[in-house]
Amino acid sequence: MKFARPFVLFAATFGLMAAPGIAGAASCDLKQIASIPATLSSRNQLLLDAVINDLPVKIQLDTGASVSTLSERFVARAGMPIENSHTSFYGLTGRSIDQQTRVSTMRLGESTSTNALFIVAPTGGDGTTDEPVGWFGSDYLQNYDVEINAAGGKVNLFSRDHCPGKLVYWAPEFFKSDIYYVGTSPVHRPMLDIVVDGQKLRGLLDTGAFMTVMRLAVAQQRFGLSPSSSGMEKIGESVGMEGVKIDTYRYGFQSMTFGEITLHNPKIVVSPINSGAHVNRIGTHIKASAADEEDLLIGMSLVKQLRLAIAYNEKAIYYTIAPQTQAATQ
Repeated sequence: MKFARPFVLFAATFGLMAAPGIAGAASCDLKQIASIPATLSSRNQLLLDAVINDLPVKIQLDTGASVSTLSERFVARAGMPIENSHTSFYGLTGRSIDQQTRVSTMRLGESTSTNALFIVAPTGGDGTTDEPVGWFGSDYLQNYDVEINAAGGKVNLFSRDHCPGKLVYWAPEFFKSDIYYVGTSPVHRPMLDIVVDGQKLRGLLDTGAFMTVMRLAVAQQRFGLSPSSSGMEKIGESVGMEGVKIDTYRYGFQSMTFGEITLHNPKIVVSPINSGAHVNRIGTHIKASAADEEDLLIGMSLVKQLRLAIAYNEKAIYYTIAPQTQAATQ
């Protein structure tokens, strides 16, 4: 299980150059930048097909990650340069990650980027198997509008230059929920309000989480739960970006409301994730505020049941129920 997140205070740019014929006509129209084949793994990882420095690989789509990463193993195999980053990143258990690399070329679908910056992480595959070589995170995704169609095996990137409400091209009727961004970081991770058993919580839309995950501190403070509570089931350990294991539990709540969708009797993972407790370094030490943290991660157990589009400029998500799924189950 992997759902840990670092806290960051920098933004990156990622210039995908569209293939001829993809970008469209009037500025109000939707312009597709890339259409990327995607596969949902048995571990609920949404894996994108990519070619990095001429090596075909899988990289995980991760709307909850502030930074995009490549694994130490893949970087070594590809012979990519490693340099110290100007910022230190901390995972959920406090291990510092402070190295980065640059990709000469990266192809997603029919589009190509050059000189893209990635943080080097200790976790991930080397590109010789279907294990993802890293995470494709919000530092790059926020430059586009992003359609996630897990059931259809596609992730599409669109220009943000279009009229409001134009992002849903596949259905005449759809749901819309407002999103917002917190903190001072220029990296925009999509947050929205969620209601669990009558309690309003801050949810992070996080395709890097295998399931919906609540912070243990929130479970304790808002619901009076602890690891020893009746109904709290230990299900194993999870591994974050920094490669450190943390205990993971599961608890059955009565309901969870996500926009217009209500899940009944959802089983939510509970884990002691606490990214706001760690410190980021940019010259001096700056402590991340706990007020910037999400209460829970809205993971792939729900997202895979939707066809969903994130409109970063509009601060909205649009979604429909994916074919052959029932949003009332977790």
